Amino acid sequence: MDLRECHMATEKKEELRITDNEEQLRIVGMHCATCVTTVSKSLKSVSGVKDAEVNLATGSAKVILSGNVRLKELVKAVRKAGYDVATEKFTIKLNVNPEEMPKIERKFENVKGVVDVKSNPGLGIVSVEYNPETTTPEEILKEAGVKGEIVNEQRSEKSILYKDFHDLLRRLAVGIIFTPLTYLLPFFFGILVSIAVQFYSGLRFHKGAYRALKNKTTNMDVLVSLASNILWLSSIFLHNTFYADASLLITFILVGKTLEAYIKAKMSAEIRIEPYKATLKDGRVVNSNELKVGDVVIVRAGERIPADGIIENGEGEVNEAILTGEQKPVLKKKGDNVLAGGILVNGYLEVYVTRNWDRSYIVQVTESVRGAYNTRVSIQNLVDKVSSIFVPIVISISALTFLVWKFVLDYNLYSSLLFSVAVLAAACPCALGLASPMAMLVSVRRALKRGIIIRDGSIFEEMRNINVAILDKTGTVTEGEYVIVSKKEFIEGALNLAAIAESRSIHPIAKAFHKMNVRAGEIEQFEEFPGRGIYARVNGNDVIVGSKDFVRDNCNWNVEDEGDIFICINGNAGGIVNIRDKLRDDAKKVISYLKGRGIRIIIATGDSSNYADEIGKELGVEVRKELTPDDKAELVKELRENGNKVMFIGDGINDSIAMREADIGIAISSGTDLAKSAGKVVVNSLDDIIGLFEQTELAVRKIKENLAWAFGYNTAIIPIAAGVFYPFITLPPEYAALAMGFSSVIVSLWSLVPI
Repeated sequence: MDLRECHMATEKKEELRITDNEEQLRIVGMHCATCVTTVSKSLKSVSGVKDAEVNLATGSAKVILSGNVRLKELVKAVRKAGYDVATEKFTIKLNVNPEEMPKIERKFENVKGVVDVKSNPGLGIVSVEYNPETTTPEEILKEAGVKGEIVNEQRSEKSILYKDFHDLLRRLAVGIIFTPLTYLLPFFFGILVSIAVQFYSGLRFHKGAYRALKNKTTNMDVLVSLASNILWLSSIFLHNTFYADASLLITFILVGKTLEAYIKAKMSAEIRIEPYKATLKDGRVVNSNELKVGDVVIVRAGERIPADGIIENGEGEVNEAILTGEQKPVLKKKGDNVLAGGILVNGYLEVYVTRNWDRSYIVQVTESVRGAYNTRVSIQNLVDKVSSIFVPIVISISALTFLVWKFVLDYNLYSSLLFSVAVLAAACPCALGLASPMAMLVSVRRALKRGIIIRDGSIFEEMRNINVAILDKTGTVTEGEYVIVSKKEFIEGALNLAAIAESRSIHPIAKAFHKMNVRAGEIEQFEEFPGRGIYARVNGNDVIVGSKDFVRDNCNWNVEDEGDIFICINGNAGGIVNIRDKLRDDAKKVISYLKGRGIRIIIATGDSSNYADEIGKELGVEVRKELTPDDKAELVKELRENGNKVMFIGDGINDSIAMREADIGIAISSGTDLAKSAGKVVVNSLDDIIGLFEQTELAVRKIKENLAWAFGYNTAIIPIAAGVFYPFITLPPEYAALAMGFSSVIVSLWSLVPI
């Protein structure tokens, strides 16, 4: 694009106006006219989009909508095309009950400018991704009609969750101190003392009930507030001691809610990474989030590495268990990469910082993990429907209980009221709301401790349906450490020129050439064709190195010899190289495990050599050779279109497209950053695939067991509270409240039990 075109594009940008039927996006990654066409086509492919105007000079896109299109679909289309949309996120802590979260999510989703909403009912946390071109967090909260504390550096999620715990603890302390007095003191003084419990300790329940009713919904707070207020007010009008029961009811509820809040805060804190202290080479001590690319930091024995970087000087053993789960220290020396979070067991390092703190691997992992435990499983939709009608049904049962005992069975007002209130106090919708998210949170956290990074919690359901597993060969099934076992030269010096050309590539096959002793040479031009080969201009010579078909298609090849890697020099056959790679130690074990689950195995590789066939024969699996990155993605797509659920496991740039196309993409952590960002799961080794399946089965079982407890508890406790088994079994309101509080605690604690 020339300057005149840029100027015209800028003028066009200034004419753009956003209306209710338009959306303005900031596109990231465009650099030419082709990019503009690609992004435009991707946006127009979304159903409901009338037109899309993409501006290269300003990096903006105006999307004209003719239907009800969610912003999320537009962003997804752009990202699928290989570009990105500039979005921002904010996290908010809400004082709401788990059963209220679905309605909160819908409120945010209906606000203009919101891209995606993820919530964790267990922690009361909502993460909102939005388009900063059209809205702000304050505008979103105002439009949604939601109030809460926005999490930031000053008010971290950890501090807000502990703040909630300490607030409950104070209210519980007041209840514990004053509730016994309500039973010991005479009526007048007892009811005065109960005010502290009823209207201070119980205030959060009353406020929650008011908020829910104002929003035309119901929740646990409505049940607690209604039960305690009925008891307390009836004390005044009927001149009895129900005020003491009301105080005990609130205190018992607070015991359970306080313990539950502590568990939430504790678990959340364990998945939060705070910046480390960093010592700069000039002696200054700063936080790691203040470091910039290019800074050099000093790391001494016993200290944590504060940033991702390259060792500029020194060597030592680094424990990377926080990243890999592997406790054995790894020797690191000059030129090696190190990651923030690792501990230098011994030695001395000077590390050149290559990534800012917020882009460091450990922070990205942490954010991915936090996103994973916010994922909703499909069974949660049923739970949401039940929760939405649960409280009205319980209130109806409570009213019916009172009418039956008072007017059908002709019991006195005192007894009828106690049975009725016990029903309100016993029922627990919170346990239903917590069942799934708590199991998800604990499962993701447990997997992380094993070195398995789960970026998307949906895999807990999807893994059970996988029936095809596609594995990349190099670096996944094999170790990716190629060695040249034989070679032929048809043009003198061809191998030397090929080795010089390959010095620019980081592909595992290229590394086999790196080990050769080569004469010095100048690379004037270089281009890499993923999955096929390379072209370079070396010392004035045109050099092509790659697969048989790639080289023959671009070379006057007149030699009949066969091999793995072909070399073309100045348009003529230059040489042939044969290479070999070692099979991973755990490959046979994992393949055998997957076969045992009835999963079809395919090895997909860009390799054209006979060695790929040998690997397939040794493992007893299908092999698809000479596949480009697009071919791999097409294979995945074809299998999915035929009704298969596909898992793709890889470690290279060549695999990232296929990973995104698969139902589940799994990246080996030793691979490239691009591959890791494409995978829904990142594992340290192939052997972790077995652990991933085991963790998935445990997570799904925990969700089902938690839901069985929540439904079973309410099914059993409500009839008991209503007096169905009276006089053999009775449940006074205060003990019904204790049972309600501990129902949620049991769900939380059972999620932590690894069986």
